[in-house]
Amino acid sequence: MLKKINLGLVALVLGFGLTITTSAFTAKTSTFWAYQPNADNNLRDYTKYTHTSTPSAQCTEDNEPLPCVIEVPETVTSPTDLQAFFVGKTNSDILALSAQRTPEQ
Repeated sequence: MLKKINLGLVALVLGFGLTITTSAFTAKTSTFWAYQPNADNNLRDYTKYTHTSTPSAQCTEDNEPLPCVIEVPETVTSPTDLQAFFVGKTNSDILALSAQRTPEQ
């Protein structure tokens, strides 16, 4: 009887341990914002971005200093969130969020 209780307790502890371990390593998801170039090309102007579900297939990698689509944490879902996210960031920081660039217009 004692062995059955011990085996049950061990199984329960292992089950909880596995649950905690897998939930601790869940992937963080992102959301994307597409930059709309204009004459000013102010990368930190949150009004120049539109929320998009995936990066645009039309973006091409280039060495020009403009982002195409930036990848931000999933909690940045509104223009106000994006504005708050940009606080303290430089143009270089924003460019680092974009794997793809568009040429300056």
